[in-house]
Amino acid sequence: MRVLITGATGFVGGRIARRYGQQGDQVTAVVRTASSALEEIGVLQLDGGFEAVDADLCAGIDLIVHAAAGTGPDLEQARTVNQGGTAHLVDTALAAGVGRFVHISTTSVYHRADGGDAVLGEDTPLVTAGGAPGEAGSTGSAYAVTKAEAEHEVQRAVDDGLCAAVLRPPAILGAGPTSTWGTRIPRRLLDGDPLPIHPDTTFGWVHIDDLVDVLVAAGASRDVFVANVVTGHVPFRTYLDAVATILPDQPPSPVVPATEPWRGRYATDRAPTILGVPIERRFDDAMDEIADSWRAGDPEQTGVPDGASAGAPTPTEEPEA
Repeated sequence: MRVLITGATGFVGGRIARRYGQQGDQVTAVVRTASSALEEIGVLQLDGGFEAVDADLCAGIDLIVHAAAGTGPDLEQARTVNQGGTAHLVDTALAAGVGRFVHISTTSVYHRADGGDAVLGEDTPLVTAGGAPGEAGSTGSAYAVTKAEAEHEVQRAVDDGLCAAVLRPPAILGAGPTSTWGTRIPRRLLDGDPLPIHPDTTFGWVHIDDLVDVLVAAGASRDVFVANVVTGHVPFRTYLDAVATILPDQPPSPVVPATEPWRGRYATDRAPTILGVPIERRFDDAMDEIADSWRAGDPEQTGVPDGASAGAPTPTEEPEA
């Protein structure tokens, strides 16, 4: 199979590229900065941004995996990458007759109020730009808004005949130099900068290997769907406590915002039901992987940072992609 991946120099995209390479598939990655890690596993790297992806390049491509994302913080900057880039990719996929398109979104697209215990299923309303503070979703950030807009572009292309799936992961746990929850957030805590998230807020998470398993199954499927990809839920303090055990110095005490904690969860049944793939790895196993990388002194090298790669949300968000 011929696979084209965006964001392959990031944490999530790098793991995806590795999996397809291990399967013997022919992988092409669109990159802004060449990666020795991708070169070592035989990935063909195409220098350039989304504009480098055209119908000629996509001729004969069986699957496009869109793992790249812009994180802002400026709304228009994030929109250029997330909405504009996604629109270009799905239009190109349609023009070239690409057989399958898998888009990695995020659970941050949901409109989630502070407090409450709602179950956020795939039909929950998405965030939008504008509105009063706090009315644009869990953070109202440029990232959340423009990732929701990117999903609308995918749906538009589906309406025009694109065979696509949208995957919505929450916090993605695993080791890697560009891993938000495995490297960047622990480093922030180590620097004495606590996160403004209520410790009792629900922390939805997915193990990186669970996400890749689901993505590969989605890439081989012909079903058109949107699905959360969530391994489990713990209170945010559970994540903080696990991180505290691996840092060389005690991080600062958690910040307790004045807002009520969100005690809900994300629906988890659609992806396993459609694809027949279990999502069942343990939270402790995910944190052990992260701890091992910290103890080794050099997080697993899955790639190098890319300006348009998944993995750098604002700290009050949950996404990686």
